[in-house]
Amino acid sequence: MPIGPATLPTSPGCRAGLPAVVYPDQDALICDPNASIASKHLLVAVAAQNYGQNSYRIRQPFDFAGRVGTIVFDADSGLVPGIGPPGWIALDITEDPVGVPSFQILINEEGGSLPNNGFELQFNNACAGGEPKQLTVGKLHVFQNYVDTQLSPMNMPCVSIQLGYMNRYQVLVSQQQIQVFMTPFSADGTHFDAPELVFSGTVDLPFTRGYVHLTTHNHATIKYAMGMDAAFSRWGNIGFDGPIFANWREYDAPDTLTPKADAQGRAGYNIGYVVPDVSKGTTVTAPFSGVDPTGAASARISLTAWYLNSGGGPLSMYTLSYRLNGNTWHNRLFSPGEISALGGTSLGTIDQMLDVLVSELVAGSNTVEFTTTNVPTSYPAVVQNVTLVVATQ
Repeated sequence: MPIGPATLPTSPGCRAGLPAVVYPDQDALICDPNASIASKHLLVAVAAQNYGQNSYRIRQPFDFAGRVGTIVFDADSGLVPGIGPPGWIALDITEDPVGVPSFQILINEEGGSLPNNGFELQFNNACAGGEPKQLTVGKLHVFQNYVDTQLSPMNMPCVSIQLGYMNRYQVLVSQQQIQVFMTPFSADGTHFDAPELVFSGTVDLPFTRGYVHLTTHNHATIKYAMGMDAAFSRWGNIGFDGPIFANWREYDAPDTLTPKADAQGRAGYNIGYVVPDVSKGTTVTAPFSGVDPTGAASARISLTAWYLNSGGGPLSMYTLSYRLNGNTWHNRLFSPGEISALGGTSLGTIDQMLDVLVSELVAGSNTVEFTTTNVPTSYPAVVQNVTLVVATQ
């Protein structure tokens, strides 16, 4: 999974002392205030093309059981002139602590990783088209057992946007309804007009607690946005209400960051772990540092996986095997929902959760090994965004 270079914007810039071009894991930056955004903020640089995304999950769960929960954030839309649009932002809520949730309308829109249960608000409707000056919700995707139900806004207002300037977003969430309010862009990122209702959708969410993701999509900027080598967005003042939970710990395995040219032939870095077939007699290992198993009640591994979904045996036979710290191997077959998702418009990517025995965890450094069975070896499987999630008593 190679990611190429992203040339940082200069007007406005981010902060002094940065390189002109960034690669993973330098592509999430905290910027100094500027004339249009009067506070420090997050700059996201998404260099992956055809079709990439950077997604950031807030580890604190968002709970809206029996109530209307509120999520608020400021963001630059990331929309630039082009076809598509080639880059945009999204807000995603998933029941599981997965990475990079996406959608699959067609084989090339977006062909990304589906969550099991969740919803996504894609802010990619440029209203008037052409050079983006207005914005509203493109679609609301609601997922239940990997099945994507789509709702589009009907005759709802648009708000004014300007590249490099923030709009304020307010999202109200209950099990039965999702509403989105937006303001026109702010001249200084501090003072905002009153928010307008731009979307309201009736839903039937199968969960009441999930995880908030901030996502920036890149739909082939090099091809569709006058040669831009990355999609960019800026985020700030992010928060949500509800109860605070403290009974969890998380540990990330690092990206591999091995040199590899991307699909455009540019120098880049792989971020994923290539998983060999069991017939090769080898495994691949991902490490976790500083693990504290004290008081652990349960544990899971969250990961994004890619499988070649053609040219081999039936998907029902694909097996991802894993073991912690040299203990017993555990086999993970696809669920019926995963088989359906991978057999549709998927490009092979899916978010998965793996159960872990608490008794197999140790204090300090831990490892998880992977191998596969019945997965085509012409393009071996890849796992990335590997996170150990520990629930405590």
